[in-house]
Amino acid sequence: MALSDKIPSPQATLIPFISAEEAAVMAYPPNALPGARDVETFYGSMRVYEWGPANGEKVLFVHGDATPCLVFSKIAQGLVDAGYRVMLFDLWGRGYSDTPLGCRHDVRLFATQILLALVSSPLSWVGNGNGFSIVAFSLGGPISLAFAGAFPESIRSLALLGPAGLIRTLPDGYEDELMHQPELAPSQEALREKVRQILEVAPSGPALDIQLDEKRVIPPETGPSRVEKTFDMGGILQWQFDHHQGHVHSFQDTVRYGPLRNREDLWGKVCDIIAGRTRPDSALHNSKLLVFFGRDDGVVVGTETTEDILKLLPPGHLQVEYLPGGHGFPYPNSEKITQTILSFWGSKLSVL
Repeated sequence: MALSDKIPSPQATLIPFISAEEAAVMAYPPNALPGARDVETFYGSMRVYEWGPANGEKVLFVHGDATPCLVFSKIAQGLVDAGYRVMLFDLWGRGYSDTPLGCRHDVRLFATQILLALVSSPLSWVGNGNGFSIVAFSLGGPISLAFAGAFPESIRSLALLGPAGLIRTLPDGYEDELMHQPELAPSQEALREKVRQILEVAPSGPALDIQLDEKRVIPPETGPSRVEKTFDMGGILQWQFDHHQGHVHSFQDTVRYGPLRNREDLWGKVCDIIAGRTRPDSALHNSKLLVFFGRDDGVVVGTETTEDILKLLPPGHLQVEYLPGGHGFPYPNSEKITQTILSFWGSKLSVL
């Protein structure tokens, strides 16, 4: 695949053509979080954030299908305040990461993106006794499980928020014909409209009148030193739909090929390690899995998913927490999630 086989993110198609003041007031500003960097890869450019004490234990965050990595902003800052080093990145076709073309948006693509994020760090995240924990949401759950199953010696702990992979019934619209056979769409606009309905965002307003010969030179903006701002997750979904030209393709292709359900293989491999059946060389061996659910989540139903996890993992190796809200529960419950994760990591993970 050539480097040109991509749809660029708003970092290339929007930000250079608006003022710094206009960029700063967007739902997703270009330097929303500390430690921003854009990493050029053979799939396109991806956005990564990394901050916190250089000698702190490391934590990687992997977000879900719709909302970019800002969903973790408060949890990440809470862990930094507790002495951890954190890394967040936008999955392909989300936020400020490009949409790669000519390849499926499947678990292999996204798990590989984790490697690309890790090697872009000035610090060593794997090898030589290093390792890191993962906090993942929704689609990020099976992506992280795939990575942990392939590189268990690098993973210290997993905390999963409303994890996909074992979903029994997909959300409304996900099984629509256009999502799985987009070539049948009468127009690209018809496919875009279907994705808009699934995401429950408003119709796009008039397109920005951007003239490519009027590119403005914006001085590089330094990101904040810490997360102080509260972000509007609904506004971010709308911004992403309106301004990321590749988002519709990435979202549709992820629905088609992503690891949303029937991925007992990914779950089972890691559950075997956590249960102490395999890989004694991993910190995950004979440990516990922490999983959060929204009490009113109709996408990842906590009771159903817990039942399915317990088919793979003995109950003594699983800690389940329920929090208020639907599938968007992580952001409004950030403080409680942070406290629970810190308590979980502070306890003895090995099962006595």
